[in-house]
Amino acid sequence: MGHVSGVQGTTLNSSYAVSVGHDVAAGIAADVLEAGGNAIDAGVAASIALTVLHSEQVQFGGVAPILLYIADENRYFSIEGAGRWPASANPGFFEEKHRGRIPQGILRTVVPAAPDAWVTALSRFGTMSFADLAGPAQVLAAEGFSAHEDLVSCSAQFERHYRRISDDNARIWLPNDAPVKPGQKFRLPDLANTISILIDAEKKAASKAGRARGLEAVRDAFYKGEIADAMIRHVKTYDGWLTHADLAAHHTPVVEATRARVFGGSLFTPGSWTQGPALSQALQILEAGGIARHGHQSVDACHMMIEALKLALVDREAFYGDPDFVDVPLDILLSPAYAASRAAMIQMESAIHPLPAAGQIPEKPIPRRVTPNNTGENAVTLDTSIAAIIDGGGNIFVSTPSDPSFDGPVVPELGFVISTRGAQSYTDAGHPACLQAGKRPRVSAYPLIFREGNGRHIAGGGPGADLQLQAMAQTLIHHLAHNLSLSEALNAPRVFTHGIPASTEPHLSFAGKVVIEETAPEAMMTGLSALGHKASLGKVGGIAQPSICLVAGHPDQEMEAVGDPRRASGQRIKQNPHSGKGAS
Repeated sequence: MGHVSGVQGTTLNSSYAVSVGHDVAAGIAADVLEAGGNAIDAGVAASIALTVLHSEQVQFGGVAPILLYIADENRYFSIEGAGRWPASANPGFFEEKHRGRIPQGILRTVVPAAPDAWVTALSRFGTMSFADLAGPAQVLAAEGFSAHEDLVSCSAQFERHYRRISDDNARIWLPNDAPVKPGQKFRLPDLANTISILIDAEKKAASKAGRARGLEAVRDAFYKGEIADAMIRHVKTYDGWLTHADLAAHHTPVVEATRARVFGGSLFTPGSWTQGPALSQALQILEAGGIARHGHQSVDACHMMIEALKLALVDREAFYGDPDFVDVPLDILLSPAYAASRAAMIQMESAIHPLPAAGQIPEKPIPRRVTPNNTGENAVTLDTSIAAIIDGGGNIFVSTPSDPSFDGPVVPELGFVISTRGAQSYTDAGHPACLQAGKRPRVSAYPLIFREGNGRHIAGGGPGADLQLQAMAQTLIHHLAHNLSLSEALNAPRVFTHGIPASTEPHLSFAGKVVIEETAPEAMMTGLSALGHKASLGKVGGIAQPSICLVAGHPDQEMEAVGDPRRASGQRIKQNPHSGKGAS
């Protein structure tokens, strides 16, 4: 998987589909498309808007994994928007000072990745200026917007974390020294000023040397200029590790997306620096195990789903890490033969307990067994949103911008928390996701694109930490194996295993624990319990539940844009007039 160059995509704007984690951001993306921008332009605009509209769980200085399909090239790209550990990072420090834990606060900080990911996407594949795309977000941050349910819930639920992290976090996300109220006007003036600095830097450079130099100036202002200076002053105040050199050295790789064949099509995800390929593994195991033969939402189908997820996710724990540092055998892990061998381990009469063994790879050491760990305080894992767009030329942009507002101290004059994705690393030197200087944490957030055999695409993702993969696996199985519509697939009740160590510190897991959404048939609880699962009922909605946004279609066919009913989102569709459908 090598680095690649790109070309600008184009769009006819005769049709499009947009599904984004907030309705206002969806409208911004649609406006960009109507103005002549392509999916990449619209996706960047929506992503920046989400750092304002969902600032409780998406940081301007956070991560931004991006997948693209460029129709003219018929190629799939991964823009690897994740930051690396600072050059001075040392896992031994946490072993010595924190008993192997990575505590909340500045020590979780890695290089902020999102701004460079956006600039990289626009430079290689976009058509519009940063100013045009970031302008709506700047206005929202400066003038404010009406507080939505996620913001209200997060402000109340994590009040003690805001107060504990810093007075500045509390000032922003507990305005008037209290949790945000429904409908309250919520403003982010410091973030508005930060975006203005970047817009001004681009305009000044572009007026003299053109669009490419203007975008480069955005990057320089963030990673080398006054914004970088403010970040490093802030980090030094808290005795953190991030330096000017770490920021200046950051560049976002653009590589071919990771591909797996499944259900007659191809599933594209980022690489093993995310958990994305584990979704491919789970679907391949389910296909090899014959999930389509079992009735939709039958006990047998749900049991097979749980077991396949366990098999894929123990492999994630045994093998996945930053491929720049870890030799991850994805060619084997994503092969049909390997999937068949894993599917053969599923016993339909009983659950594997406590966990299955990771796969044995030829010429690789036998991986240590993954064991449950239920000691320690529950992790704080709320984060991530989603922007998914297909434009009239068939180009696709899908991204999961992320990082929470209560996990590290906000930079007060900038209005954002520097990425705390270090919380998704380990300190155990034998673990593939162990932290190391210059290494990326293995992040839970990831986007996906599925190409069916007939050329139709499905693209999306969503929030939900580790559970987002499980929700997506079930949604795709409902659609691909059981022939439900995308909307029906999103609405169907879900089951979740909590037996695999969580991605986020302290990596808790609970042997045999399965949570069934309370809307599932009563027989589901009885049937899964009889098979050895420790089953209980859980809520369907709320900020702790995984939620998915999807777009689907082909520019010559009807487009779809759907959102998960478990959380609010925004969808926009404009159909190709030749499809016989009108705009909606």
